[in-house]
Amino acid sequence: MDFYSKFVKRREILNSLLCVGIDPDVTKLPSHLEKFPDKLYVFSREIVDATAEYAVAYKPNIAFFEAFGSKGIEQFEKLISHIKTNHPEIPIVADAKRGDLDNTARQYAKFFFKELGVDSLTLSPYMGSDTIKPFIEDDSRMVFLLCLTSNPDSAELQQKTFSETGRTLYREVAALSEKFPAKNVGLVVGATHPKELLEIRKAHPDRIFLIPGYGAQGASLEEVISVCGKNSLVNSSRSIIFSSSGTDFAEKAGKAAASVTEQMRKLLG
Repeated sequence: MDFYSKFVKRREILNSLLCVGIDPDVTKLPSHLEKFPDKLYVFSREIVDATAEYAVAYKPNIAFFEAFGSKGIEQFEKLISHIKTNHPEIPIVADAKRGDLDNTARQYAKFFFKELGVDSLTLSPYMGSDTIKPFIEDDSRMVFLLCLTSNPDSAELQQKTFSETGRTLYREVAALSEKFPAKNVGLVVGATHPKELLEIRKAHPDRIFLIPGYGAQGASLEEVISVCGKNSLVNSSRSIIFSSSGTDFAEKAGKAAASVTEQMRKLLG
């Protein structure tokens, strides 16, 4: 089943848009996990199993694994395998923010889509359309282009205006996405920009949005849901996965995911 079909099915079953971000910051892991040589995997696996009832998608961030070299990558691979084996109905968005020339892009695509078998990947579109095409040659896959991100300094580049078109860089990226099928290319739009989020949604109603910035980064769920539309994944990472630093961390994460899901259901109607 392709990413789009998985996403729509989970969204309709759960009446939710919750994407659970898996960011196993080693400085925040419960201390009792120190005894495990593969603690990143153990932590992430427990979070996944505790939240699977509520997750429309998972977004594991490879940076938290890459920091530990080959041992970290091995744990990332184990996590992807665990999700695919035990929760195959839940789409996986690998948060890797790749983007490079055609021949290099093909190698990234091979690793994430063929070797790991994830459903989707975040990309930087800075180098243009030809760097996106290799990732969607398999039309069952999805990529999310960094469009308007949630970090404070995103405006330094993303909100600069092109003199030729009068459009901001983020609007140019959103327009770029229209060169590709909506089932294959979506947009990353931060929850911390609700006005711009609504603007982009009105201009691109068919695009799937991946929306970071809700939860620990301070954006209001009510505000986000009111403007993003149902073609969205609203990501929550730290406020779910670090709900507890004790031995009950997975249980508390499950309860936090349940709470967010309940809020979303009320807002979605």
